[in-house]
Amino acid sequence: MKKLRNIGIYYTVFGFLLMISFVFTNLWRISIVGITLLLVYFFLKIIYKKNRIETKLTKQQLQLWNFILIIFPFIYILFTSWYVWRPYNQTIILPKNYDGVVAIQYDRPDGQKEKWTGGFLGIGASRIIEVDTTGIAKTQFKFHNNAIPFLGVKQNYQNKGGLKIYYENDLNNEIIIGADGKYQTYKNQNIKHPNIYFTGLTKYPLIIFVITKTKKYDNYFLNEEEMINEYKIKHNQEPILGTFLNIHKLNNRYNKYYKLQEYYLKD
Repeated sequence: MKKLRNIGIYYTVFGFLLMISFVFTNLWRISIVGITLLLVYFFLKIIYKKNRIETKLTKQQLQLWNFILIIFPFIYILFTSWYVWRPYNQTIILPKNYDGVVAIQYDRPDGQKEKWTGGFLGIGASRIIEVDTTGIAKTQFKFHNNAIPFLGVKQNYQNKGGLKIYYENDLNNEIIIGADGKYQTYKNQNIKHPNIYFTGLTKYPLIIFVITKTKKYDNYFLNEEEMINEYKIKHNQEPILGTFLNIHKLNNRYNKYYKLQEYYLKD
């Protein structure tokens, strides 16, 4: 009975410590296990007047159970953290010297079949997505959302560390190392090479970005003055200072790419 009580206290306190942490706050629900065990303990102690629970387990088996119950909260944290924060590994291959808008569409039955590269025994492998000369890639891959609704945890940057972009003629070198969509601008150190600008759509069902050189930026995006004017017309007021800082919005010529979302909204 004392072991039941102690394990209950252990899980309850563990959950409370997770609750007040800044990293694992949402994992406090493990305390539910502790509270349940304590309720069982008090029920048996007060209602049934039990001082001990009879068991056929040997001393060694009881020790093993104690060990499992003690390390389980740590396994719970490690597994949950891995599951939620694992990157969505994908390798996007562009046509040689491609310059323009790139739109990746997921979960398309008529898209290219699933292909993988790298990894060990299937672990850590990267999905291969090939973009055609129009900048469009339809893939049958589904984009996992890295969420555990019951625990209230989800990842906001699935691409972080997992998105790699290459030209088909240079598969050994990323166009820009680390261009994974967490930020909107990735500039190449060599000004003769293109930069990568993400539009804010970096998750399922779409990823839309532009690869181009600095001097061609205005060919694809609204400048700040145009965005301010558009905001005034739409909201009938001045935007807050800094509203459009580092935001890339495709100009009207390329608005059709945003409309790709309609395909998913219909289903």
